[in-house]
Amino acid sequence: MLQTAVVDYQTQYSMNKNKINMLIVWSLLLFFLAQALAWLQINGQFVWPWMKDHKMLISFIGVPISYLLMLATDYAYVGMDNKIWPGRFMAFAVGMLVFTVFTSVFLGQGLNFKVCISLALSATLLIIQML
Repeated sequence: MLQTAVVDYQTQYSMNKNKINMLIVWSLLLFFLAQALAWLQINGQFVWPWMKDHKMLISFIGVPISYLLMLATDYAYVGMDNKIWPGRFMAFAVGMLVFTVFTSVFLGQGLNFKVCISLALSATLLIIQML
């Protein structure tokens, strides 16, 4: 179903290159959702103690996360004219931003100078790929 949408969008995209590329928007949203779920899956054990005792059960959340990442990568690949590197940098930058916000909100770990510089570099990567 979603793969058909990607193929259909490839046709539309080639006809409407001047419009905002919705595949890029969708890929960013899917990367955000997948990174948020991955953060909760991996680091939830430090927030909710029951997760530490049920690691095998929590590991099954990895299947839908992987699917979301594959879709996001597919959308980014098509949206970036069949180039793989821009999508990788987008996933990295979104992951860094999600990690920062979630770590601050859920674990109360603030930002220091090194983290702020790293975030600025991640945002720069994302902006460069969007150009």
